[in-house]
Amino acid sequence: MTMRTERDVIVDQTSRWFAHSEWSLERFASERLAVALSAAGLIEELEEPADVETYQKTRKAWSQRVARIFHATQPFPLEWKWAWLSCLPEDYQRSARSELLAMAGCFDVRIPELVGVVGVPAARAQLGQVTQAIGEFLAASAPAHDGVYDHTDSPEDVDRMLIEGTEAISAMFNELVALSTGTGRPLPLMLLANLKGEPL
Repeated sequence: MTMRTERDVIVDQTSRWFAHSEWSLERFASERLAVALSAAGLIEELEEPADVETYQKTRKAWSQRVARIFHATQPFPLEWKWAWLSCLPEDYQRSARSELLAMAGCFDVRIPELVGVVGVPAARAQLGQVTQAIGEFLAASAPAHDGVYDHTDSPEDVDRMLIEGTEAISAMFNELVALSTGTGRPLPLMLLANLKGEPL
């Protein structure tokens, strides 16, 4: 069994988006990815096509380039990773980001989104995301249905439950960080010690 790579994660989430939208690889490559890479300074600045023929050639070239990455006939450029993810809708970004960070042994911890309240620091509540993440974890809990986890559980079901569980933990932790940041109340020492792996 081959190990799942970062390219696999990004391509999988991009393909899922294509399957549930009107977007195609060709349109994505030229209308989103090339634009994002240019804006980030990762490729030469895009020039306005001089005519229709130049526009079509450029669009086809980007489509072929991204298709080679999709089909693993060309390596995925590491420096493209976050720019590529920024081109995906939020739900697909979140799923890919959580899995990529889990591969690195990290939780998806975000800086709280601060909101403008005059004279008072405040962080935006995102409890809906926590509820959604917990719901997706429960929906993926097929391995728990017989009351035990063992070798008879489907590896695909187990992997899905692990991924959704990690996303639920990340969403909950991010909400606690926002709560602590906005209210000025410290996170419990026990929680911080456990996250750092320190003895209590």
